[in-house]
Amino acid sequence: MKFAVIALRNLARNRRRTLLSLLIVAAGTIGTLLTAGFIRFSFEGLREAIIHGGIGQLEVVPRSDVAGGESSAERPGIPGMQDWQELRNGIEAMPHVLAAGAIVQFTGMLSKGERSAAVIAVANEPGRERRMRFEVKLRGGTGLPDAPPSDGEDAILLGTVLARSLGAEAGDLLTLLGITTDGTLNALDLRVAGLITTGLQDLDSRIVKMHLASAQRLLGTQNITSLVIGLDDTARTPEVQAELDRRLRGREPSLAIVDWKTRAPFYGQVESLYLGIFWFLGSVIFVLVCLSTSNTLMMSVMERVREIGTLLAIGTSRAQVAAIILLEALWLGLLGALAGDLLGIALVAAINGLGIQMPPPPGATGGIELRLATAPGDFAATVALMLVILGIAAAVPVGMSVRLRIADALRHV
Repeated sequence: MKFAVIALRNLARNRRRTLLSLLIVAAGTIGTLLTAGFIRFSFEGLREAIIHGGIGQLEVVPRSDVAGGESSAERPGIPGMQDWQELRNGIEAMPHVLAAGAIVQFTGMLSKGERSAAVIAVANEPGRERRMRFEVKLRGGTGLPDAPPSDGEDAILLGTVLARSLGAEAGDLLTLLGITTDGTLNALDLRVAGLITTGLQDLDSRIVKMHLASAQRLLGTQNITSLVIGLDDTARTPEVQAELDRRLRGREPSLAIVDWKTRAPFYGQVESLYLGIFWFLGSVIFVLVCLSTSNTLMMSVMERVREIGTLLAIGTSRAQVAAIILLEALWLGLLGALAGDLLGIALVAAINGLGIQMPPPPGATGGIELRLATAPGDFAATVALMLVILGIAAAVPVGMSVRLRIADALRHV
């Protein structure tokens, strides 16, 4: 404790230099906090957008459809999951499960008059989608009704780009062609209920959504492609997946349980990219703070060579001298990081309150709001990081002080 007080008093001897060092440490802390906050918000926002955009936390699908690790877009177009109603009831009775929605996904040809386009059709149960907190981004018209439509009352939601290419709007009647389970072509007339966006321009040019009953009527089957499961907490995904895997073990035909990260491989790619950026910026901050504070500590030691020599001459051990200089560095790290944390909290609140809109990413249809997400552990982590950086920065000054010869230090001018 005595050496810590001495080290703190030494910092007060040259207040201008100490203040400059504290500002450097605080700036490094703020930079680290803001970068981490942006990346954390990006991860959380992308994760929730993927899950509540319709993927859900888990999917139960025939193992034969994912044998090669294909994404959902590359799976067979004919629904092959049978006897799924009882399975769904069992899943929905599990803890943390909001609902399990049946999905039919297939490709087809959508026409309006002389215009036509190849589409990816996704059929679901709107009522269960709402229970799973899925978000349907309407850009016109209305959503699909919860109740299965009767024959001749089938409705459809079109991606905005697809609607423009077909010249379709809410209320228009379109024809969808698909291949039934016995390999024949079938057509179904559907009225456009509304226009939607997924946030991705390429997908908006091909996506259509309809009620499960409409797709089964078109394809001539009661089978489904998969069951999508929504949970009350994404953090529970591994737990529910393990329990579901235990329950389905030995079931024939075999079923696979796929989590949302596997279904959305681009999330991992974005995560790797952002983490690479974070570590690069962190390395730059590390080098700048380390070099700047090391230079400050070196100047402090050079100005106090005779003082250090005197301490050694009166019996102070070299380890104690080294401890004092190291504690000076740690005080700079602690005080600078705490100041940076306080300023960082204010900046995070200010940025989040401004509602700054960023331009849309490549391929996206809308901009995103600039927000920062921080956790209590982030502030403690930045303090620990700055203490480590200042400890490293003190290595050269400490080494110089312990190598001083008493006679040379006392003659130093």
